[in-house]
Amino acid sequence: MTEHDLHITICNPTYNESVSLQFLDILLDETLLYDSTIYVPTACFETVSTRNHRLPCKQVYELLLRLATEYPVILTADAPADLEQYSVLSSSPEPVTFDSLKADCYIVSRYKQLLQQQDYFDAAVSSLLELAQSIQKQEELVSYLSDMLSEAPAYQYLYAGSQPFLIYTGDSVCYQILTVFARQFGAALHRLGYLVEYFDLSSEDFTESYRLIGRHYQAIIGVQSYMFSVKLNHGMGFLHDKIGGSKYNFLFDHPSRFENHLKDVPSQLTLLTVDRNYAAYARKTYPVDAIFFPPGGIRTSFEPQERIYDVTFIGSYFDNFSFVLELFSEFDRKERFLANRFWLIMKKNPSLPAEHALSLALDHYHMQLSWNEFAELFHKFRDLPVYLSTYYRMKVLKTLLDAGIPVHVFGTSWSTCPLRENPNFLWHNKDLSTSECLSIWQQSKIALNTMTWHKDAITERILNAMLQKAAVLTERNPYMEEHFSDGKDVLLYDLDQLSALPELVRSALSDPAQLSRIAQNGYQNALTDHTWDSRAKEFIHILEKSSAQKNEG
Repeated sequence: MTEHDLHITICNPTYNESVSLQFLDILLDETLLYDSTIYVPTACFETVSTRNHRLPCKQVYELLLRLATEYPVILTADAPADLEQYSVLSSSPEPVTFDSLKADCYIVSRYKQLLQQQDYFDAAVSSLLELAQSIQKQEELVSYLSDMLSEAPAYQYLYAGSQPFLIYTGDSVCYQILTVFARQFGAALHRLGYLVEYFDLSSEDFTESYRLIGRHYQAIIGVQSYMFSVKLNHGMGFLHDKIGGSKYNFLFDHPSRFENHLKDVPSQLTLLTVDRNYAAYARKTYPVDAIFFPPGGIRTSFEPQERIYDVTFIGSYFDNFSFVLELFSEFDRKERFLANRFWLIMKKNPSLPAEHALSLALDHYHMQLSWNEFAELFHKFRDLPVYLSTYYRMKVLKTLLDAGIPVHVFGTSWSTCPLRENPNFLWHNKDLSTSECLSIWQQSKIALNTMTWHKDAITERILNAMLQKAAVLTERNPYMEEHFSDGKDVLLYDLDQLSALPELVRSALSDPAQLSRIAQNGYQNALTDHTWDSRAKEFIHILEKSSAQKNEG
């Protein structure tokens, strides 16, 4: 079916001949849909979004109207021949209720210009008022219709429900992994039937985003994007206050690392964080809402490969010792004492969230700070948890290597790592793309993972490895224990009990059948609840709940 062949078919056996319907025919006579089956070529949803779930009634009718503005509509008794290429909708008569009249008010308001041009507007409004009087709701309907016709927030809420999502892509950070996240999330939304537009920062200057002013979206989504901080010239405020729709920015690191972008923000900005602790910190510290929202994993269709690697680790290395020395040199004497205590507490208690460890450091010196003072200090110390996570990454690897367990390590950054001298450090001097990472995990028995001081979280590496049917070996934390079972669908270790790690790995490798069951169970768990498709459904639920609350407010 070519683009030129696309048309909507309203199939009703009572009609003896095929009739081409004009948009105005459908707008003025909803009964044309009654007791009919509507066949929509799937390709039509490349330009028209799915049902507007914000409407209280008549979602199929409103969707057909949007489709009819783009594609021909035929009323006939015959269904299309190849039904595999179609989505099927149905519409039946609905009783007159206040909800059905509210949907009609929205539709009349959305197409009021056309109705006025054709001299049908007054008749349409009169019909609504007569129906409202028949159910004794005329006064309420007049008020609601007024909101719709003036395009008040209630109208904007309903209108946004039929609009595309806007997603920022093009960030080159960490081998473009943020762009991979954005594209995977957008593709998942698209599979749910929603329209998705992308603004690619790698090919467009951010000033070109000014063309978005006045547009409306269901949501505008960034992945650690600076775009929400863009301001217009001449004191005209934030760019995104001129673009309709809720704003969401995924943060995969601690919010304090983005403080310069969070102290002053556009309205309706919500942070999506990978760690529950991060969400709580952001809500307390910045003028934003923040929601815990973990990433999804990438499902691939792959041919079974030989698991040629016993243990693999894909990650980066940097010399944290020199970085820490440089960082400490920037602190004054009092700050150095605090930073040192902060470092020691985290090092001794590696399951503690960083902000909790800083609170203990302050308690040690009997110091009391306001929350703003605490957040300012934490921002100054924000790199220490990252550096310490590198320390533990090295300790995890060294524990395995010294115990005689070979580990295949991937990435060019390991060229200066002292662990390379260990014969069990099997270095693959290559930086991997996302697809290459997936291929390595498809060939791995155990995929080793360490966190970047996320203490109540899951990462995309865990999920991606699981979805390639590798058994994942990762740090224990509350989220992992809530959603996975140690020894059943994941292997968990404790950073403060690394002496037990070698035996855990040896035991797993010595029982291939059990290791395969863990990998298969992990795959099934991730496939059921942790793909980007699952996250897209969760996000729609979050978006609709938040949007409804704002509309009611």
